[in-house]
Order: sequence, then C-alpha cells, then structure tokens
Amino acid sequence: MRRSVKIAGYSVLALLLIVIAAIPALVGIRPIIGPRARPLTERTFESTPERIERGRYLATSVNGCLYCHSELDWQAPGFPLKAGTEGGGRSLAEEGVPWLAAPNITPDAETGAGTWTDDMLARSIREGIGHDGRALFPIMPYLQYQHLSDEDLASVVVFVRSLKPLRTTLPPSEIPFPVNRLINSVPVPVTVPVPEPNRGNAAAYGDYLVRVGAFDTRPV
Repeated sequence: MRRSVKIAGYSVLALLLIVIAAIPALVGIRPIIGPRARPLTERTFESTPERIERGRYLATSVNGCLYCHSELDWQAPGFPLKAGTEGGGRSLAEEGVPWLAAPNITPDAETGAGTWTDDMLARSIREGIGHDGRALFPIMPYLQYQHLSDEDLASVVVFVRSLKPLRTTLPPSEIPFPVNRLINSVPVPVTVPVPEPNRGNAAAYGDYLVRVGAFDTRPV
C-alpha cells in the first residue's frame, strides 16, 4: 500500500514537472519573467507650438488618446468628451470592465503623470510599458502606436504635457490572473529610429495615419 502511494506521488510530481516545463513552450517565458522593456533614457522633448498642435491633432483625431483617458457623455450623440475632464482618465467599470481604468495622464503630480519623465510617457505610448515597468493591457493600442514616427511621438508627449492638470483619483487596474501574466508577451521595445511619413504621397501618408490610428485592425 505504502509503495502504491509512493508511486502515485512520484507520478503526480512527474506530471507537475511536465506541466511546468510545457508552460514556457506554450506561452513563452515572458509571462513568467516579465515583459521585454528597454531601459529608460533621459531624453526630453522640447515644447513648441507646432508640436502642441500636431500632438493635439493626433491625440484627438487619430490616436484617440483623449477619448480613452477622459470621461464621456453617454447621453449625448456620439458620446463626446465631458468638458473639463480631458486626460483625467476614467474607470471602465460602467463599460463592463470593472478591473480596468484608463489612468489620469494630465500633469497633476499626485494623481496624474506629473512625475513621469518624457521617456516614461514615450515608452508607455509606443511600447506598452507603464511608468512602473509593468506591461499595459493591450486595449491601449500600443501595437499600432509603435509605428508613430519619432517626431509624432514627441508631439503627442508635448501635447499631453500641455493639458490642464486634473486631480482625479481612480482605482488602479487589477488585471485578473492569468491575463495579467499573459500580456507580458505583448510589448515590443522600439530601439531604432522611426522616420517621418511621406506627407507628399497621399496614399502613403493615409496608410500611415490608419496604421497609427487607435482602431487599426490590420496585422502589425
């Protein structure tokens, strides 16, 4: 009897070891060791009127940054932004995702992005790594934003920096297991320069705008 129990124990242990060994083969090692992330740099982006206006266009009309990081008026046609909440973030609980929040990205130092560096913002936008080093849930479309040119990325960061600071306290995102581990495989570091699109070629420039848009569903 004791021998049978011992054999059964060894069998369970062997099965457990096989499962543990199989997990990296099935989902990769990133869910276990964390996302790929490049080291932060000291780079800063000079604020110019041209960059603010370009960033405003991208963040409001192309990338949809403010549409996610603001309160919406669900009673009005088209669900416009609620005036005065631009960039202040919102909980997605009323939209059926109680464990997720779009954070406050205004320059408020206590509840927003006021203490984040320019490269923290840049890495979050284009590479999906939060200021604290975690992988962002890919409802944030950083796989599209990775195609943003370096100059357009700078413009978005400069525009976000120009928003009125809002003090908005939101519940932190609590992504459930195992999704919180699986999303570690999604972020991709951008380590080479991304050139400006050819605005002189209407088709090429249009393709660029669609590619960096928040709701582009083409393979990347």
